[in-house]
Amino acid sequence: MEILRLDAPKPSLCDRIYVLGATLKAFRGQRHVETHIIRHGATEEELAALRGKGLVAPPDPSMPAALLEGATEDRALRCLLEAFTAEESEALAAWLERRYADRIEKLVICPLELPVPLGVGPLGEIPEGGQTGFIRFDAAPGYALPFAARAFYDLSAHAPEEASPQGPQNT
Repeated sequence: MEILRLDAPKPSLCDRIYVLGATLKAFRGQRHVETHIIRHGATEEELAALRGKGLVAPPDPSMPAALLEGATEDRALRCLLEAFTAEESEALAAWLERRYADRIEKLVICPLELPVPLGVGPLGEIPEGGQTGFIRFDAAPGYALPFAARAFYDLSAHAPEEASPQGPQNT
């Protein structure tokens, strides 16, 4: 499992700045599945602590007005609440490497660009069903980290796994 880390600029506007992405070797009949790992279960107190800190910028001018309907500062801040601190991202990377090194091709840990633009929303609000869903790492046996971590996937963005002449391969 390859792990790529990019450090956040110092000083950062927020401790929760790191996002994780994992490429799974195979998942539900698809190969090279990209996932976005989020910190799940933020509290209202955590949201309140981020308000008024200049962490939300005006919307990207290229964003269609229809996508900005219902956009709020709180929704944008909830994106930050899905990010990890440096310590959390390293602890999660270590756990993923111990538990899933044979199933993950690459793990990328990188900082969000701050401030986040108005109009973005948290991945955790995307409904599950059909081709989209969440892998609940926090429900896996042996998960003992003090925060919930989940990986969002969208299988419609991936090609089906190629059939092997020897039959299915266990990757």
